[in-house]
Amino acid sequence: MLGDIAVVSLVLLAFIAIFILISQIISHRNLKKKKAYFETLHKELKPGKKVMLTGGIYGKIISLGEDTVIINVAKDVNIKVSRYSISEILN
Repeated sequence: MLGDIAVVSLVLLAFIAIFILISQIISHRNLKKKKAYFETLHKELKPGKKVMLTGGIYGKIISLGEDTVIINVAKDVNIKVSRYSISEILN
């Protein structure tokens, strides 16, 4: 009886370990894709491009700094944001 419980426990532990391993592999893969997307996005940033920020604000890039961007969000309204807050370049 005690031997059966030990075998069941080991099998359950093996299933849990396999599940954790698979989820880590999938997570790492998704993180790699997201990193590649943002590297491409930051290379394509140029003045005049329309962008969307992570907070859902839309605007047009006026100027680029090393870590900041000036974005025009309305007539005569410019905001300075982190370059890394840009989530998408719009067509």
